[in-house]
Amino acid sequence: MTYPSTAIVAPLGRWSSRIALFAASLMAVDVVLHRLTTFPTLAAINLFAVSAAGMALASLVALVAFVQIWRRGYKGAGSAAIGILLPALLLAWPLSYVPALINLPPINDVTTDVEQPPRFVELARQRGQDSNPIDYPAERFAQLQQKAYPDLRTFVIDRSAEETFELVEEVAHKLRWRVAASTPPSTRPPKGGTLEATEQTLLAGFTDDIVIRVDGGANRTRVDVRSASRYGRHDFGQNASRVRRFLTELQARTDSTSPATIGRRAARASALVKRLRDRDQKKAESRTSQDHARPDARHGRGPKETPR
Repeated sequence: MTYPSTAIVAPLGRWSSRIALFAASLMAVDVVLHRLTTFPTLAAINLFAVSAAGMALASLVALVAFVQIWRRGYKGAGSAAIGILLPALLLAWPLSYVPALINLPPINDVTTDVEQPPRFVELARQRGQDSNPIDYPAERFAQLQQKAYPDLRTFVIDRSAEETFELVEEVAHKLRWRVAASTPPSTRPPKGGTLEATEQTLLAGFTDDIVIRVDGGANRTRVDVRSASRYGRHDFGQNASRVRRFLTELQARTDSTSPATIGRRAARASALVKRLRDRDQKKAESRTSQDHARPDARHGRGPKETPR
């Protein structure tokens, strides 16, 4: 005869899994709404903080449940495990930014020209009142930026401003930025060009603003870039990485379209065409010599012998 088990299930184990599942659902809905809709960023940040607090609470409750299970022999270890493993899995993403939080300066706006940074015009109208200030805080950020990112400098190119601006537009398109405004440089009156664009972070979808200034003459042009986060006090190095990607791609595009590179490509193409022509000519001459060496089948036959 079998008797039903009288073991008690630890109630905190069940509660830890419930809290973890609720917090995980809240975080997933928050990310999807902010990434795919016009859900306000500040509300998304607050919901994310609430879900993270729920994850921490679920882990704490699960630890207490494990103590009860160990000491009193309660059931519910599976539920308590969910209360620990699920928060650990979901919090691994934000916790991966801890090294950047510790090692990088708490800035959210970087530029290649800290003395006269490019200014936002069109994107300044799109920013909300609760977003970060639109002006570059040089007094607080300039020294920190130059110490942490000394490689972010003005890009100088030996091209006209008009040609350089075309390269800038090509690079922005390749990087899949959303261009908000594009004003090419002009010679009459002399005026530099600007390009304003936005980019969203991969997972959470936070919007960062970019402005590029192209200023120069007929033979030499200066390109300055600025990238700023709309929200948050710390960008975890994202803006500096974005500027580096742009400058690296602009350098590659400049090298690939330089007169020397184009000349080398034309020379290689000409040499390839010449080799193909020589090969075809040799094949034609070989066929002709073979045709001359091979007599016609009718003329090459001898007189037919009469059978005896």
